[in-house]
Amino acid sequence: MQVVQNTWVVAGLACMLSLSACATLNESECETVNWSDLGRSDGAAGQSSSYVQRHREACEKYSLPVDERAWRTGWEDGIRRYCTPENGLSAGRDGRSYANSCPADAAPGFESAYRVGKRVHDARSEYDRLKSELEQLYDNLEDAAKDEDRRKIRNRISLKESDLFFAEGRVRDAERLYDRYLYEEAARRY
Repeated sequence: MQVVQNTWVVAGLACMLSLSACATLNESECETVNWSDLGRSDGAAGQSSSYVQRHREACEKYSLPVDERAWRTGWEDGIRRYCTPENGLSAGRDGRSYANSCPADAAPGFESAYRVGKRVHDARSEYDRLKSELEQLYDNLEDAAKDEDRRKIRNRISLKESDLFFAEGRVRDAERLYDRYLYEEAARRY
């Protein structure tokens, strides 16, 4: 019974800590923040236009207002800086998430570049995962005591090597698409 109660206490504390971590601003920040600068920063980070609601919720705890108009003016400047094809390519390749926050006129350029970069990220991630799994199988093979276990592991290694071969091809394809995208963008500018 004591263990169950302690588990609930720990779970409750973890929940409270995670909720407080979600607060975007503390009381001092709510009092002194430059809303336009904060909006610009949020936009430049790719936050959606609804992100101001999180600031509102944080500041409501202290009965402090949010200058939504100033925040939105800054956000519109920041989101324009974020929603470039160059940033989309970089964000995708780094595996960063995208909150569908770009305005309609900027979204197509950002999103097509993001997909190209994300394809490289995903292909590399899959390759790395398969390579790690293959290495683990080789370790398991060394540790296997029975012939039957070694046979099963060798079969799994063979399948994993095949998967890794195809994953390597997907990485090359994604990187070729990435290079072609860069080439076409450079040609379009000149």
